Amino acid sequence: MEIQFNGNSGGNKQLPDSPYGYEMWSAGGNDHKLTWYGTDKRGGAAFKAEWNEPDDFLGRIGYYWNRNKPYTEYKNLFCDFEFTRSENGTGGRYSYIGIYGWSKDPMIEWYIVDDWFGDGTIDPSVIGGDARKKGEFTADGSVYFIYYATRPAGSGNICGTKDPFPQFFSIRQNRRNSGKISITEHFKEWERIGLKLGNNMYESKFLVEAAGGTGWFDAALISFYQKD
Repeated sequence: MEIQFNGNSGGNKQLPDSPYGYEMWSAGGNDHKLTWYGTDKRGGAAFKAEWNEPDDFLGRIGYYWNRNKPYTEYKNLFCDFEFTRSENGTGGRYSYIGIYGWSKDPMIEWYIVDDWFGDGTIDPSVIGGDARKKGEFTADGSVYFIYYATRPAGSGNICGTKDPFPQFFSIRQNRRNSGKISITEHFKEWERIGLKLGNNMYESKFLVEAAGGTGWFDAALISFYQKD
């Protein structure tokens, strides 16, 4: 059962007959689309995203919790994925493809980035003016650089606060369009170096984000799972 969404979802929404939720959000531009392929196709969380000159576009599908539990209360999280996408330069000023989510108590926005629509690597100036590299580690066959940044007051967020809030990033240095992401290993490494997520794990989803451009993303596989 394929479903297409056109326009902002207004927060997390549950997909029918599926363990997954979705959210689509955009500012500016027009004719943005998020198409879910259905619970029995392409791993169950696979989707296609299309955007046309947004100021910012986010399309994502995956686990939505918000149950007042930290990540340690869930089993180890993984995501298998494979995708094709439009060429470099179609994602605007910044872009991210990978795993994304929020925590609450405190509120933190976080990214595990495996690909993007730009040339070269993602450096701190792309993430934000105050982004600082906090470390690096190896997971799933590549080094990831870890960054900490602060979103300025008034930035959009899940709690509606006007206060600044932190962002955590793991940026893969050997970008790819297929493989397995060991999500919990990033949470553990962040915590080991002093970047602790909030006590309420809000979500963990596969994300495509583009701040401009006209492009597309199409997943052949997105499958989340949890193991001891």
